[in-house]
Amino acid sequence: MIEIFIFLVILGILAGLISGFFGIGSGIILVPAYFFLFKHLNFPEEIIPLLATGTSMTTMILVIPNAAYTHYLNSNVNMEIVKKMLLYTFVFTIFARYLALNMESLTLQLIIAFSLIFAAFQVALDIKPKEIKPKINNLELAFMSCSIGLITSLVGIGGGILMVPYFTFRGLSIREAIGTSSVMGLFIAISGAIGAFLFAPMASKNINLMFGSAYIPAVFVVGLSSIYFAKMGANISNNTSSEKLKVAFAIVVIISAIRIVYDSFI
Repeated sequence: MIEIFIFLVILGILAGLISGFFGIGSGIILVPAYFFLFKHLNFPEEIIPLLATGTSMTTMILVIPNAAYTHYLNSNVNMEIVKKMLLYTFVFTIFARYLALNMESLTLQLIIAFSLIFAAFQVALDIKPKEIKPKINNLELAFMSCSIGLITSLVGIGGGILMVPYFTFRGLSIREAIGTSSVMGLFIAISGAIGAFLFAPMASKNINLMFGSAYIPAVFVVGLSSIYFAKMGANISNNTSSEKLKVAFAIVVIISAIRIVYDSFI
């Protein structure tokens, strides 16, 4: 068991750095890591996608706050956007957990894998809109909030992959886009964790230390290991950029996602 503990501590350090630096919630690395962990622990194959995404959302409640608060202190959060998006995103994130519970395991597994590949390319290539349109109307913001809540909850990520490019498209600076995404990611994680508790597979009740769809040892070890490094990542993001880090990170995620696809068919 000591090797699992060490694995979770290292995962927490990486999750904290990634959450703070990119403003993306860290689910992009947590979900594939939890897939492999739960397979190693011989959890029922058919519920692993639900457990991986539910544990990821719950872990992010501990991973994100320090990074989000640091971005807020650095004046990189647009609170007007947060206030307008919050309710829609919160409701649809919980609703998506209900949808995930009623999906075929293979379908959900493939959605997760291909979403992670897309997310990794987004990080590596730093795709930005060519034209910046600074005005956001309330109807558009409501639609985007619902869509982001739905997609991120199904995939178990914090939403920054979608929010950062969108906020940039709507005229926010890259630092403000990352900071606002980080704060929104915290609320997505909270609502996703509520949904993971309310809509858990019946088989999860037979697993020790499983709370709804969240595996508590992983939540606490990863979450607590990440706290200091989330703040460090946010401060690094505020002062520097690193193209090599983005590419290396993306390669790891793509390999993990391909492995998830491979495991789906063996």
